[in-house]
Amino acid sequence: MIFDTFQKRAVLMLALAFIGVSVGCSEKDGKDANEQKSVANVTQISKEEIVQRRAQEHMDALIAMEWEKAYNFFSPATRSIKPFEVYANRMKGGSILRKSAVVEKVECEEDLCRATIKLDYLYMGNIAQMRGQEMDTRFEEKWVFSDGNWWVSPK
Repeated sequence: MIFDTFQKRAVLMLALAFIGVSVGCSEKDGKDANEQKSVANVTQISKEEIVQRRAQEHMDALIAMEWEKAYNFFSPATRSIKPFEVYANRMKGGSILRKSAVVEKVECEEDLCRATIKLDYLYMGNIAQMRGQEMDTRFEEKWVFSDGNWWVSPK
């Protein structure tokens, strides 16, 4: 069988491509496995980090007076027995105006976490001498794991 120049080049290119793919796959497979392990280690988030983020998002929603967003941090079970309208009316009628909040620490055990939060606020309640004063407090929120997510526990 006699190959012309074009056929020789085509066969040579196919052979080189096959060798390149074979070598590339074996190198790539090794790299991907190592890269996947590295990515998994980097992207694996602890429950403390998840609760820290969710607790901060919850506080940010309260500060922005986004009552529906804040309400959605309660578990589906809690929302089924505590209507949004009741929650929103309670929040709108509160005696404080939240200014800023920082989740300072989160400690977890099993399916329960406690988030310590520092809250800066203006007092807007009935005590005239205190009304409009800037204050701060630290408090603890409980977060529970249920239905595949972390939810703030109602008081």
